[in-house]
Amino acid sequence: MEQKFNVVGKRLPKVDAWERVSGKARYASDVYLPGMLYGKILRSPYPHARIINIDISKAKALPGVKAIITPKDTPTFRWHKDMPILTDVARFQGDDIAAVVAVDEERAAEAIELIKVEYEVLPFVLDPEEAMKPEAPKIHPEGNIIGGKPQVLKRGDIEKGFQEAEVILENTYRTSLLQHVTSEPRVCVAHWEGGRLTIWDSTQYTFGVQSGVAKALKLPMSKVRVICEFMGGGFGDKTTSERYNVLAAFLSMKTGRPVRIEFDRAENFLAAHHRYPTVWYLKYGAKKDGTLVAIYAKVIADMGGYAHFAGAGGNLETIKSVYRCPNLMAEGFSVYTNKPEGGFMRCVGHPQAQYPQEVHMDMLAERLGMDPVEFRLKNFARLEDGDQDRKFPFTSNGLEDCIKRGAELFRWQEKWRRPGSSPGPLKRGVGMAIHACRHGAMTEPSSGMVRVNADGTVNVLTGTSDIGGGQKRTMAIIAAEELGVPVDAVYVTAADTEVTTDTGGTTGSRQTMTGGTGVRLAAADAKRQILKIAAQELKTEPDKLEIKNSIVYPIGADKGIPLVDVLKKAPATIVGRGIGRVPKNKVIHSFAAHFVEVEVDVTTGQVRILRLVAAHDVGRAINLQSLENQIEGGAIQGMGFGLLEEQLFDGKTGLCLNPNVLDYKLMTIKDVPEIKPLIVESNDPYGPFGAKGVGEPPYSVPAPAIANAIYNATGVRFNKIPISVRAILEGLKTKKG
Repeated sequence: MEQKFNVVGKRLPKVDAWERVSGKARYASDVYLPGMLYGKILRSPYPHARIINIDISKAKALPGVKAIITPKDTPTFRWHKDMPILTDVARFQGDDIAAVVAVDEERAAEAIELIKVEYEVLPFVLDPEEAMKPEAPKIHPEGNIIGGKPQVLKRGDIEKGFQEAEVILENTYRTSLLQHVTSEPRVCVAHWEGGRLTIWDSTQYTFGVQSGVAKALKLPMSKVRVICEFMGGGFGDKTTSERYNVLAAFLSMKTGRPVRIEFDRAENFLAAHHRYPTVWYLKYGAKKDGTLVAIYAKVIADMGGYAHFAGAGGNLETIKSVYRCPNLMAEGFSVYTNKPEGGFMRCVGHPQAQYPQEVHMDMLAERLGMDPVEFRLKNFARLEDGDQDRKFPFTSNGLEDCIKRGAELFRWQEKWRRPGSSPGPLKRGVGMAIHACRHGAMTEPSSGMVRVNADGTVNVLTGTSDIGGGQKRTMAIIAAEELGVPVDAVYVTAADTEVTTDTGGTTGSRQTMTGGTGVRLAAADAKRQILKIAAQELKTEPDKLEIKNSIVYPIGADKGIPLVDVLKKAPATIVGRGIGRVPKNKVIHSFAAHFVEVEVDVTTGQVRILRLVAAHDVGRAINLQSLENQIEGGAIQGMGFGLLEEQLFDGKTGLCLNPNVLDYKLMTIKDVPEIKPLIVESNDPYGPFGAKGVGEPPYSVPAPAIANAIYNATGVRFNKIPISVRAILEGLKTKKG
């Protein structure tokens, strides 16, 4: 029997929408404190250089300069793997060398100019395949292959699989380096006062910043408070503590005054995180009936000058998860180069993998003479497949519905045609791609607190950062539905380490399931306390009562007691606590299928996306408005990944060519086509009211779908993205011979 909901599944605006659009919201970039100093970071002008000497005398003498620190002044804490807070060996253009604080931003910038650094310029390497060679410049003493060897996944017998295959396809692919380009660059304000440190940060994870800064500066966590009231986008760039947090905190402790460090746009391009580029070699084998029997994949992940994590492992997740295949071998090399640091970006690792895999599957379908939709329906991973290595099933799986319903809404059978057969100079084509994604699953810690006030209003306390995805509204809906109160009676306090509970970062699309489960369990705990009191008044059992619209009723009755009257009988304020646990031996994934139609002008190389249908298995829609917004926003970024975005470097100097939003091309509203979200509800048994996360999967699917559609329109394949105007014109020229 389908469960009926009072609030869940409705279309509701963000709780703080007015504050955001009216300018009343206070972001970290809006925090100005009395006596505040302004910090600037001296960055390396070279991609690889050793610092011989730093002369700060002229900068120190500048009036208004309050402190200057160099590598010898900072704690020895290693930030990420091999990354010091300030470095004496620059490993990319923009690496952190020294920091200054002054009474205003202009004097801090002037002081940076007055610092004289003597560099020994070192050989650099930008290409990850070149970096793997023994003769390549060593970026770190232990070598350029992180861990010294690849990450390897094996399933079945790969050699036997290819022997059984009747059709084998091999190809290579490349993806590019991207920046998040958040509307609000990295920024924080740190204030050391009374033996305690308060940090206002634009962060996706306040507790991550708290623990990182506390460790770096050897402070008890109880003396570090981190607040994120609002933030202007994250997309993975602000997932945890970073160098600038420690620098601001350290300089505030050194000077006894608040310190603000805010990146400008160029700094964000050079010194923040990036979607790391990849190089792929794929070899897939299938029977003539279309059954996949062998998958071999090799990826080289270019992690830049420092390893935020070994990125190749994230790339391989979708290679092993999207399709059922008995024989698989995948190798992942994470490699240092002299580019900016590779890190988390929306749907970490998966877009770089789904582009080559879904183009490869399209090519294999054509080789087999099969419709691309039919081929994927034959091979997608089913509910029982789950983790095919550990033999754990998926908790829910709506991928088949995504493919079938998406194809029907798109009118795939009507629109699909033989590749290159579109007439005239404006050629139309259609393409599709699918995705299975662990992002959106539950993780730990999962926690929450709910306080029910004497007047029947509710306070939700959650560590969830609202990064623009409407997370606060989601938590309010979950609490309201569980407690049986109007959603407008619920107020959410989020992302303040002093008053909320740790529920992990707002990353990996986890908060609907992770934060939401903690909040639902906390609300259920509060409800149990309320019903226990009400049961004494009504002389019945608590399990025979329910709360609807802030009235406690015997189940099935039409008369009850107002919630406020029950709360008068409580010995103290009702406080509910919830802690969620990840289910054992189960695999939680979100699923998607995208269908796209493009128009290619073969005389100019311009590509116009006409329409995109984005079918997503979300478990259960908590808030339709924010859900559709997330699908649309992710899809737009995914289009940019496929057609426009690429941070470029000069091969001769190693310097970035486009560290700005003029030369780094982004999708604009004029480029965005009609996007039709299609919601598939598989009702996951472990999510709050059946919900799973959806913030990241929409990014991974458009790029391969667009590439497949361009091929369908023109008959030209592209093995590298972004697929630029120049690439299309050169591809068409090559096709003509």
